[in-house]
Amino acid sequence: LSDLEEDTGELNKENMWELSCETVREQLTNSIRKQWRMLKNHVEKLDNQVSRGHSEAWNEKDVISREDHELETEKLELEIQQCKEMIKTQQQLLQQQLTCDDDTTLLLQDCYLLEERERLQEEWRLFREQKKNFEKERKSFTEAAIRLGLE
Repeated sequence: LSDLEEDTGELNKENMWELSCETVREQLTNSIRKQWRMLKNHVEKLDNQVSRGHSEAWNEKDVISREDHELETEKLELEIQQCKEMIKTQQQLLQQQLTCDDDTTLLLQDCYLLEERERLQEEWRLFREQKKNFEKERKSFTEAAIRLGLE
């Protein structure tokens, strides 16, 4: 761009922007065309290999027997079934753990409620004790007031 700016000192910035966009557009188009040609050539090579493979005689070691194929398929199906069972087992264990967590939470809540109840019982006991002391003081004060009134 600096060389272009020196050569075209009279062009304003908008013309420069349009010119650079054109250049980038052309480069991008050329790059896409080049990649498309490479992909096309690659696909043609693969087609040629497949057609050569079908036209040539297959070696016995290149071909998998139908029985081997069926055995392998059965093995894979068995493995899939085992994986499904394992997933079900994991889901069940996870669900049990969640219910155990719920049970644990309930037990903890029960423990907290029990502690709260014991604390409240202790406060009630202190309250009754203070009430007794207050009643004794009131009774003593009343008796002292009556004695003072008689004197």
